[in-house]
Amino acid sequence: MLLKVQKLSEKYYPQIVNLREHFHQFPELSFEEFQTSQKVCEVLENAGISYKKGIAKTGVLAEIYGTKKSDEKPKCVLLRGDMDALPVFEESGVSFASKIAGKMHACGHDGHTAGLLGTALILNELKDEFSGCVKFMFQPAEENYGGAKPMIEEGVLENPYVDAVFGCHLWGLMQENTAQIISGAMMAGVDSFDLKFIGRGGHGAHPHTTIDSVLMAARFITSVQSVVSRRLKPISAGVISVGSVQAGSSYNIIAQEAFLKGTVRFLDDESQAILQKGVEDVAKAVALEFGGSYELDYHREYPPLINDEFGAKIAQKAFLQVLGEKNIITKAEADMGAEDFAFLTRARKGAYVFVGIAKDKNKPVLHHSPNFAWESENLKVLMQGEAMMALEFLNS
Repeated sequence: MLLKVQKLSEKYYPQIVNLREHFHQFPELSFEEFQTSQKVCEVLENAGISYKKGIAKTGVLAEIYGTKKSDEKPKCVLLRGDMDALPVFEESGVSFASKIAGKMHACGHDGHTAGLLGTALILNELKDEFSGCVKFMFQPAEENYGGAKPMIEEGVLENPYVDAVFGCHLWGLMQENTAQIISGAMMAGVDSFDLKFIGRGGHGAHPHTTIDSVLMAARFITSVQSVVSRRLKPISAGVISVGSVQAGSSYNIIAQEAFLKGTVRFLDDESQAILQKGVEDVAKAVALEFGGSYELDYHREYPPLINDEFGAKIAQKAFLQVLGEKNIITKAEADMGAEDFAFLTRARKGAYVFVGIAKDKNKPVLHHSPNFAWESENLKVLMQGEAMMALEFLNS
């Protein structure tokens, strides 16, 4: 089976490279992927693959049904690729650089979309090799709004019922021709918060007549770190980072209000609850200490991405055939980045895979950087791995 998949990946490789370069030149931000989804539909239509468009605004769901006879109940597997770009000014220097100022595929989603189209073209020619159904989920808005969730709510996991979900991320922190597939926590869950401290403004020479919102912000930033170090179990992972602080307008004016934005990361639901309460408690305590007040908007965003044992074994078996045993990583720490594929693995069994794209493991390709760049040759591993995951699951 692998030889057939490899042969077809070579056949479609030039087309998929052209698609990747097209998507890269015309990046679109979250829920704005209208041209991207239209191009996806054109490729599917030309191949005679059925699809539905306009799911969660710009999402596309394609389906291929196998023709192999089986006495068992047909199964259904879903493969996912995300389509959105980032608000980044490109400085990569590649010949197919973004033509849209301030927008760039700086996280590999151009490859995810093109690669999933390649996988669909491969499996469309191998329908006689499997029974059941493969769904291809071209998803908007992974970067900011969690487009997986509204696509699930609009029924992509039903009719037919999806039994397992698999996805891949081209990963710049790993060397080319390697794949990481672990069982358990793969990536962190993420929350965010907007916090405003409200004091009493005044002259910088008369601090005793004011309530200093900047001092409240500073106290919160240092104090909230104790939530991780003293409320979480020592063996639990957690992060609270304040990424933005805005206050004041001049040298000698004590600001009346200070605005903070932060992110919270965790690997399980219990830790999420502890960290959320900790942020709330510290904000309240700081405001009380200084005699001010506060307003906190805490946003629960993505849950942790958990690979179940069965899904991980299917993915490991598939990529082992593509890359060989020595190039498969099965033991690693979870990454504290977040991914809304977590909504899919929370709804169904399955696994998420990191596919390496760095030429040198000591010189990683940094995601979300204006210099983010990788070789299209890695699309072959992506296509082959995705196709083999689907086939391994349906034929298991």
